[in-house]
Amino acid sequence: MTCGEIFDLLKSRGCSDLTPWLDERSCSQHPVSTGGYGDVFRAKLTNGHEVAIKTIRIYDNDGTSEGRYAKHAAREIYAWSKCKHRNVAQLVGIIVFRGCLAMVSWWAGNGNVVSYLKRWPHVSRCQMSLSICTGLAYLHEQDIVHGDLKGANVLVDHNGNLMLADFGNASIADATLQFTQTATGPSFSPRWTAPEILSGTSGHTKLADIYSLGMTILEVFTGKVPYSGINEYALPLHIAVHMKKPDRPLDVIPDNSVLGNVLWAILMSCWSHNPPQRPSAQDTQQLMGTISDDKLVPVAGTSG
Repeated sequence: MTCGEIFDLLKSRGCSDLTPWLDERSCSQHPVSTGGYGDVFRAKLTNGHEVAIKTIRIYDNDGTSEGRYAKHAAREIYAWSKCKHRNVAQLVGIIVFRGCLAMVSWWAGNGNVVSYLKRWPHVSRCQMSLSICTGLAYLHEQDIVHGDLKGANVLVDHNGNLMLADFGNASIADATLQFTQTATGPSFSPRWTAPEILSGTSGHTKLADIYSLGMTILEVFTGKVPYSGINEYALPLHIAVHMKKPDRPLDVIPDNSVLGNVLWAILMSCWSHNPPQRPSAQDTQQLMGTISDDKLVPVAGTSG
């Protein structure tokens, strides 16, 4: 199934072809970011609105892709086009960009949540985590698996609202892992990836998303990537074989705080090595809604 065939299929299902509205002179020559599944370019539409163009890297050198996975990818892109939620980045349309199928979304002026927290360290980490849970719960209600949840894929708009991006890539990710993995390393993000994926016993699932959700919440609270002191190439063994979990960051999730203990219990359940024991996104959302930053303080008269 060629790039053009996938593009035509998506158009026939109602996805907007933005090719005529793209101001090609505004497109960045080089990607502003590069990931395992594609590259992101910054551009403008002819009306002046800034957009992000995300190419999808699932094609072989001859320009074709493995049909079964390509069709799955097309279905997931179509599902994204129907998503309408304040905590989910909107798919504006699709284009063929420099020979690749590409998705177009609005440019997030405040970048991702990681860079945003560095500029605004005093914003509510609890509220941000709740927004991420809310966005993931919505996706799961739409039967969409995110497939690559991490801080870098949580965008912040000009109003400070958080939006999940780069989701619906589960089939694309599985295709990438099977067909286009190169010597440069895996296409997934091992610090946020569930152990069953690292060990090769499972693909991307909603329960794997929950594991990544816990790691993303930890990242929001600490401002650091999970397992920041461990080399990335050692992580699969550390997580999938030795079944290690992150150490508790007592400076931001104190163990002499009632709600700190609740928060840590939530994260530990998200990281269960038995996937069915992980909570749903909706359950995690409800629990996060009970926690606020001002209550994550030590109980008077106690010590850690």
